[in-house]
Amino acid sequence: MGLDLWVQAVESFGFPIVIASFILFRLDKSIQRLEESVAELIEEEKESGE
Repeated sequence: MGLDLWVQAVESFGFPIVIASFILFRLDKSIQRLEESVAELIEEEKESGE
């Protein structure tokens, strides 16, 4: 993504929204892996508790 695109996005949407979108875009894979890990832990707890 070029600098011109970022400047245009900031002008259109505002700085906080652009930064939040960038962070969510970059961390999407990490968030998905975290969700999978939590789901696995929940399943393990259910199995060990029975």
